[in-house]
Amino acid sequence: MLTFWIVAALLIVAALAIVLIPLLRPRGARGPSVRESNLAVLRGQRREIESDVAAGLLPADARESALAELAARADEDLQASTEPAAEAASRPWGLVAFFAVLIPVAGLGLYLWVGNPHATDPKAVAATTAVDASGAPAPHEIEAMVTALEQRMQGRPDDVQGWSLLARSYAATGKAEKALAAYAHLAKIAPQDPTVLADYADQLALSRGRNLAGEPTELVMRALKIDPRHPKALALAGTATLNGGDFAASMGYWERLLAVVPAGGEEARDVGNIIEEVRSRAAAAGKPLPPSKALALALAAAKSAPPPAPEAAPPAAPFAAMPPGGGAPAMAPVPGKSISGTVRLAPALASKISPTDTLFIYARAESGSRMPLAIIRGGAGELPRAFELDDSMGMTPAARLSAAPAVIVEARVSKAGGAITQPGDLVGLSKAVAPGAKGVDIVIDKVVP
Repeated sequence: MLTFWIVAALLIVAALAIVLIPLLRPRGARGPSVRESNLAVLRGQRREIESDVAAGLLPADARESALAELAARADEDLQASTEPAAEAASRPWGLVAFFAVLIPVAGLGLYLWVGNPHATDPKAVAATTAVDASGAPAPHEIEAMVTALEQRMQGRPDDVQGWSLLARSYAATGKAEKALAAYAHLAKIAPQDPTVLADYADQLALSRGRNLAGEPTELVMRALKIDPRHPKALALAGTATLNGGDFAASMGYWERLLAVVPAGGEEARDVGNIIEEVRSRAAAAGKPLPPSKALALALAAAKSAPPPAPEAAPPAAPFAAMPPGGGAPAMAPVPGKSISGTVRLAPALASKISPTDTLFIYARAESGSRMPLAIIRGGAGELPRAFELDDSMGMTPAARLSAAPAVIVEARVSKAGGAITQPGDLVGLSKAVAPGAKGVDIVIDKVVP
């Protein structure tokens, strides 16, 4: 802020110079004296006498007497016009002092009145921007957006799309209790929406330490009864049965999910890896699963596709393998405008995370507002993790991932579990990419100071 005050001081000095220099400049003579004026008159009268003589208006013999009379009158006038020397012109020091005080005081007072004095306070600037070196979004941007959406939804209790956005916003900003309440409200106003039920089950399981047993599983089964091919519900059902030790049932759900996702895509590879893990765990538990020819063909097709990144990610944890809002999202994604890739942790930072830490993956515009255009929330224990971001994961319909010319994808491991970056968090950034980019590789390799 020192630069600001230096510039302000220079401007005040310039204003003082413009006003005071003319006042301090020496003044010129105020005009001819009385003596000089009398001499000028006498010279003029002599010229008139000479002119009259030349024109014949005055006889030549009268010239000398007229000049003598003029000389006598001149002597009297010059003696009478004797005056003391003019005093030196004085400078207006009082006016100079007045402006020297008025200009700085008026300038500072005007700034304090209509300006923003807090903008020069480093603490206030830090509190306002709160943007760290990693380029994390400013807290006031996120909080203002969530607050505005919250206030709007108070008058629209039956707006399913709006409440879905609000619930996801609460979840993304670490407001777990409010997110759970919003999803509970959604389940009441949209009891036949499988996406609402699956998202509610996911959030409820997160609030219980990632435990899908009980009510979360009931919600998942209700979603599958409405839509047997709902991707997120199938993933949650496969996770719930796997956690319960029912390997055959879990395999059935994952096989159904493999048939739903695009063949040969990243999701198919992820599901294939999970299926192999289920089969491996079943064999280790002494409950080997019979081979399936159709499944073998599907897995072969999934593995034949080129990997999205130089280092293929090992299977992610089954729970929350699907991003929030899967299936039929409130904001439908634009085909071909999603961003996918892999997030991995630098080996040097492996000792700095714990399975209970929270993982955020979000995309923000390369320039302009830092508000996330799409965001995924999961656990640090899922690293390395494959991801896909699209419009269905946005926080507001006005800011769509597909509409941005270029975005930066950031991955952050939060110790506190909040959406605002804190000292000690681990971060990694991608290069600027366009919507539709595939194989984006992000390495979490920095610690927020």
